[in-house]
Amino acid sequence: MIKQLLFALCIITSISLYSQKEANIWYFGRNAGIDFNSGTPVALNDGLLNTDEGCSTISDENGNLLFYSDGINVWTKNHELMKYSDGRLANNLQGNPSSTQSGLIVPNPEDSNIYYIFTVGTNFIGTGSGYPNNPGFNFYTIDVSKGTGGEIISGPINLADGKDFSWSEKVTAVQGKDCSEIWVLSIVQNTFYAYKIDKTGVDFSNPITSASSYFLSDKRGYLKVSPDGTKVALADYTSDGSGRLVLFNFDNSTGKITSNGEILTNGSSDGAPYGVEFSQQSTKLYSSLYHPDSNSFRIFQYDLLDRDIAQTKTQVWSESGFRGALQLGIDGRIYASIPGKSYLGAIENPEDNASDIRFTSNAVSLGSKISSQGLPPFIQSFFAPVKLINIATNEVLNNSNQVFCIGDSYTIEPEKNDPLDTYTWFKDGTQIASTRSLTVDNTNHGSGLYEVKIESASECKKTFTGKVQITFEPKPVINTISTYVQCDFDSNPIDGFTSFNLELLEADLVNNSTDLTIEFFENSDSSFSTPLNKNNYTNTIATNHSVTVKITNNTTKCYQTDVINLQVNPTGLTSYSDEYVCELDENATIPNAKFSTGSNNSYFDFSIKTQQIISNSDGALSETSHDFQYYRTTEDASLQVNQILPPYEDDIFINNSDVFVRISNKGANSCEAVGNFKIFVEKIPEPQGNLEGLILCVDNPRLTPQPHTITLNADTGNSSDIYKWYLNGSLIIGANSAAYNANSAGEYKVEAYRKHPNIDIPCLGYNTFIVKESNQALIVNIKSVDDQDNLDNNKIEVTVEGIGDYEYALNSTNLSDFVKGDENLNYTFTNIPPGLNSISIRDRNGCGIVTSNQISTIYFQRHFTPNGDGKNDTWRVLGVDNDYYQLVKVQIFDRHGKLINEITDKNHPGWNGIYNGTILPTNDYWYNAELLDINKKIRKKTGHFTLLRK
Repeated sequence: MIKQLLFALCIITSISLYSQKEANIWYFGRNAGIDFNSGTPVALNDGLLNTDEGCSTISDENGNLLFYSDGINVWTKNHELMKYSDGRLANNLQGNPSSTQSGLIVPNPEDSNIYYIFTVGTNFIGTGSGYPNNPGFNFYTIDVSKGTGGEIISGPINLADGKDFSWSEKVTAVQGKDCSEIWVLSIVQNTFYAYKIDKTGVDFSNPITSASSYFLSDKRGYLKVSPDGTKVALADYTSDGSGRLVLFNFDNSTGKITSNGEILTNGSSDGAPYGVEFSQQSTKLYSSLYHPDSNSFRIFQYDLLDRDIAQTKTQVWSESGFRGALQLGIDGRIYASIPGKSYLGAIENPEDNASDIRFTSNAVSLGSKISSQGLPPFIQSFFAPVKLINIATNEVLNNSNQVFCIGDSYTIEPEKNDPLDTYTWFKDGTQIASTRSLTVDNTNHGSGLYEVKIESASECKKTFTGKVQITFEPKPVINTISTYVQCDFDSNPIDGFTSFNLELLEADLVNNSTDLTIEFFENSDSSFSTPLNKNNYTNTIATNHSVTVKITNNTTKCYQTDVINLQVNPTGLTSYSDEYVCELDENATIPNAKFSTGSNNSYFDFSIKTQQIISNSDGALSETSHDFQYYRTTEDASLQVNQILPPYEDDIFINNSDVFVRISNKGANSCEAVGNFKIFVEKIPEPQGNLEGLILCVDNPRLTPQPHTITLNADTGNSSDIYKWYLNGSLIIGANSAAYNANSAGEYKVEAYRKHPNIDIPCLGYNTFIVKESNQALIVNIKSVDDQDNLDNNKIEVTVEGIGDYEYALNSTNLSDFVKGDENLNYTFTNIPPGLNSISIRDRNGCGIVTSNQISTIYFQRHFTPNGDGKNDTWRVLGVDNDYYQLVKVQIFDRHGKLINEITDKNHPGWNGIYNGTILPTNDYWYNAELLDINKKIRKKTGHFTLLRK
């Protein structure tokens, strides 16, 4: 709320601050105008001026319009064309509405009836308007007491020094060192011309020239002097956007440019500067630029107080559109012409830093009239306020609403000091003093708008004013607090010096620290130049000492001070019994954790220690009368920082940690004693476990009761540890040893408990065993398929039962020969060789191998080739030459049914294709076979085969 009030007062103050009303009325653009006489600019619609750029207006010291001009025409306050003394109409001056600053009106410093119009032309020749080719730099003299609004009594007088065509479109003016002279300044090429005006008129014969190393690229763009008369800003506008903004130093006592010029813009990227303007306090410079590539109108700010002004360039506004002028108003705002708009833009707070600038595009309505490119220039000194100074601080008070503090007295006076001048002070319009200096406090005058009027004793008889809004605000209230007593328990507990944390006092010193700055100083530091380190301050006087606290309101800057007493008590460290805690389990927060992992740290419930200390104090201590604070280091305990606070689970300690307890009177910074103890962290037991799974081999089929067991060994290595066993979450009654013989599958959790003499609850560690059951396979079926059309198609299918993980091998028990099938309980072997075969099944969990009985596989050959090559030279039944078969009878017939051979020996090498010594030809032959196995089963088979001769 205070900030809002101060801002509102600041706006009111800035509107009322300056008495120079010669710049109260403006005419510009397409018949546009504004009037500042009410304090807020109001649109005028009676102007006859219609111009692209150049325009100029002047009022009297009371803000009444005198006349205005576009550099060609001059209109009186009655909006009629002014006349020359000889009766001619004043419609042919040597300016040009298309010239940037076609005209500038300057009063005679000491004759209120005499004014001068300075005109600059342009190379542009207006079609059908009779505008002359650039006539250079000229001036005219006007007497406003003549005629019905003034007459031109002389002119033009050419000041162009023979450089008419080259002359720029720039002209500005500023007051000299005192009110009796004014400098009018213009430039051609690289040379500035300054003409002094005093009570005798314009000294046009003796211009002050200043050559610069900077040559103009073009004639267009504004020229302005800072209100304090120290700087000159030149906008060198070019159509291609490559122009420059140049800043010069100016001496308003000599009229000389005193520097070569500092280039502030980069034309290729920034655009071409057109308008320029200074803030009232001459601390900020603004430039308006047009960038042709992006068709954008931009405004930049420069901080003139910075050592590297060019580097402070900051864009504060941009939008699409053509170039426009900037002009300071009597209200302290800088106005921007935005071509083609029915309003003016405004920089609301030109004195602020760029990041805080507020630009309002439609700040002033022009009614039905339209702005063009130009705005009327004035003598820049019109906008320079009389500075009011706070004598104690030498601070300029005009810049903003001034907050003074209730209870303090202030002396203010104007910077302007002439013993012959007359000074009159007003508060809220009522005269209160007639002295140069004014003493103000909250009782003699109080809050209000203070104004000093200075009647100049010089011949110019000017009246200068300065105003400042003053608001008295209360100082912060400081509560009375008791002496800050600190225990001296450092390396020298009797020297009377120790550390204080003054910051702890702040909550008691003020009821609400919002928007307050609290600082502490040695009492001898009366200028408050060296704030103490309030977080860690060591007293400079032994035992009893005091410091000063300064509490400042950050908004009002009002402050209050008080003295804080400090006292040091010689205090040694009291040793308390050490504490022991069990190590924390890192896996405690993991749901269904299988094992514990020691963290090497733990926490401690300090409320237990507090009760222990109270119990041992013989009634001297209690939680009602004393505060007990715990810290990790002596420094923390001394400064009362990083206190260990509930919930204590958040404060973790490693083994052999120090803890310090500070005991003080309840609700006071009065240290009674400091003690220390250690925290020892005891390791939790580490029982063994096995999460990969242990195999318990059981019978197949599983017997009931199941007789087999597997030993689970959880031994921690500490014989005094106590154990509990759980199966699938249920306690196993009577299982209290480090080892347990498990006889079933499941999840076995073991807890190990370790007692410690100084810990009430035993330390707990746990682990888990996963036990899985398995067994040998039980063969339930073997199916053999043989005697196929192709020997490779013979196969054996085996099916088993069991709970193991099985793999299969043919005619082998070597581990490398076992293979795992797609299904656990059956497997099919293919490409079975003729003869006796067996299948072995292995439990991959290690519960053994089972092998089937021998399986007979036979094959009746489909052809043979008795050519003596050792391959298929005979025909026989393959796979019967073993103990499985007892009797074999095979008869062979030709195609006509004639018996041509008979085999009765199972080891017979086979028929060789010869009958009674005759080699039989290639042909099909038939067989009839009967096979008797050891089980007395007869297998019969008939078929045919082919004898091939190759």
